[in-house]
This record gives sequence, structure tokens and C-alpha cells, in this order.
Amino acid sequence: MTNESPPHNIMEEGVVYNNMSELSDQDLEAIEEIHNYWIREELAGNGSRVIELCTDDVRWMPPNAPPLVGKPAIAQYLSDSTVGLKDVQAGDVVICGSGSVAYLTSSYHSRFVVEGGWELQEAAGTHLWILRKTGGGAWRVAVVAWSLWGPGNC
Repeated sequence: MTNESPPHNIMEEGVVYNNMSELSDQDLEAIEEIHNYWIREELAGNGSRVIELCTDDVRWMPPNAPPLVGKPAIAQYLSDSTVGLKDVQAGDVVICGSGSVAYLTSSYHSRFVVEGGWELQEAAGTHLWILRKTGGGAWRVAVVAWSLWGPGNC
């Protein structure tokens, strides 16, 4: 038995790092930066840059739809999108992991316009990422799953 203190969560600038994690500070910061970069590129409409952050065998699991597997399927999904994102706010971000596997959970609130429309719409929910560290030491997103909360919950 060790003399370690009981596990607890550490909050830094709105992100919770679980200290049960065996991830280094550099790993935690890298994953947080990927999350922030993803949102910036998504807002800029740069789907190809978002896909670059993923593994080749990435799986996206959108709500109420079949999974998308691989970068080509996700590129098609993004090119078929008729939504123009205007704003995305992420909150309750939690990052945890061990070795070369990590996960990130977060709530989100987005505002968008559907192609051909003018009315600003809103959506909220949560998302889960599972990330893998590559042989070169870079983190890549391997799985993305998200939920969409019902109307009136934004």
C-alpha cells in the first residue's frame, strides 16, 4: 500500500485534469490545445484541418445516425453539411488518460445558420473524444461521439 493522497480533480482555467491520470502536463496541454484548435477551425469552416487532427481509422458517432469510419467518410460528411457555425462554447472540459490513450469530455453550446436560411439556431449537448498518442508523440483523435440535448435545453 502506498502513502499517496486520495485522487481528486484539479481545475485550471476551466479545464479539469483528473490527477489519477498518468498523462504528463505536456500531454494534457497538447490535448487541450487540440480541442481549442478544433473549435477554431470548425468555426472557420476548415473541415480539412479538423480531419488532420484525427487518426486514419477515426470513428465519428453522430447522434441518431450510423457511425462514420475513416477520414474520407468524415470529409464527405463535412462537405455535405448545410450548417454554418457562428459560435461554439465548450464547458465542463475533463481530460484524463494513461500512457498513449486519453479521453476528453465536454459540454457544448453552438449557434448556427442552416444553408439558405437566415434564422440563428442553437444546439447544446456533450461530446466525448478518445485520443491516441502516435509513435511520433503527437496526439490524434480516434473517436468522436456527441449528444444533442432536446429542444429548449440550450
